[in-house]
Amino acid sequence: MWKVISSKMFWLYAVAVFAVLAIFSFAQIGARNSVELKQLPVAVVNASGDQQSKKIVSQLKDKFSDSDAQLKLINVKNESSLKQGFTDKKYYGALVIDKDFDKSLTSQQNYLKGLVIQSKTKDMPEQAIAANDQLKVQVQAAKSMTETLPSQAKIRVIANQGMNSQASSVVTTALPKINNALSDGMSQKMQGALKENNVTLSTAQWQVINDPIKVSTQIKNKLPNKSVSGMAPMLLVVLSWLSSLIASILLWRENKKHAENGRFTLSTINSQMVTGIVMSVVASLTIYFFAHTLFDVPVPDTGSFLLLLMFNISIFYLLQTCILNWAGFAGWPILILIMLLSMGVVSYPKEMLSPFFLNSIYSWTPLRFAMDLFTNNLYISGSSATSATDYIVLSSIGVVAVVLIYLSSLLKRKEK
Repeated sequence: MWKVISSKMFWLYAVAVFAVLAIFSFAQIGARNSVELKQLPVAVVNASGDQQSKKIVSQLKDKFSDSDAQLKLINVKNESSLKQGFTDKKYYGALVIDKDFDKSLTSQQNYLKGLVIQSKTKDMPEQAIAANDQLKVQVQAAKSMTETLPSQAKIRVIANQGMNSQASSVVTTALPKINNALSDGMSQKMQGALKENNVTLSTAQWQVINDPIKVSTQIKNKLPNKSVSGMAPMLLVVLSWLSSLIASILLWRENKKHAENGRFTLSTINSQMVTGIVMSVVASLTIYFFAHTLFDVPVPDTGSFLLLLMFNISIFYLLQTCILNWAGFAGWPILILIMLLSMGVVSYPKEMLSPFFLNSIYSWTPLRFAMDLFTNNLYISGSSATSATDYIVLSSIGVVAVVLIYLSSLLKRKEK
């Protein structure tokens, strides 16, 4: 027993265990524990554009003006621009002020004013009112103001759920809460004026006075049922990485057996390429079968989804094969490290990550581009523009990997 404990290998194993646990804790616990909701971009569309709605927008912006605020409000001209912004994944949500918002608030104020005038003049003799021209005008105006029950001023909160389910939950919680607070503030002022003038209200009248602003919530790019609570893109990235990792290691070992003196020649590398393509097809069909056919994960378009799977698995395979060809089996921990570090950050919006994890991991990991593509394919309709950047980045990684894979044959010859 003491021989084992006193041996160098035992302590090397202990250091290895420590290193693995430290990396895993850093990647998973550290990244998730440092997540802080901050500056999520949310669009504001003021379709009314009059004084009262502008004042409310100004109040909201003041509330979120701090750099540590949860939301960052961005003015957007109209709803058509907002729709495109959702497609391009610029906004996690939106606040849309109805075009009749100011008109409704003004009619409520006039209605309240009319009720107060009627309350004050209800006990006055008609002859006294008729004899006073100014009072007569006020009574007639009050009658006109109260003929029609005013409507509630409308605000819509829209959450871009497909972009990120966690962020959309924040939008659908924070914005309605703030707008309801504004509505309560207005309601208290109106109720105070009514109480002061002993005005009694019917049920219908009370509803408008009690809730002068009606806040409704809508979901854009809604997550379908059985979408694993919006986690399907991340799980697909994990499956793509793992399938390509297994394929790259097995094919690297197998091709190395058939290589001359263990050296990778152009013929060996060509074999890696061809067998890698076949494995990518097999892995893609397998993932599709289990995810969609067996577990009913919704797939809008089977053809584009399968092509996307093959593309991502192929890029991952090329990257992993490149590392194995250059570093040998010693490069395997690097591949595991990339996955561990990436999984702790790619499931969160970048605005929620600490600057350290954003710059040191999120900024370079190829897995985030793959996840972005899966998110677009499954949840965001018409997102080809944002997907273009992801395709360019991943394709560039693939091209560089291919070049380095073929250059590895020259390195082996040089070593001889």
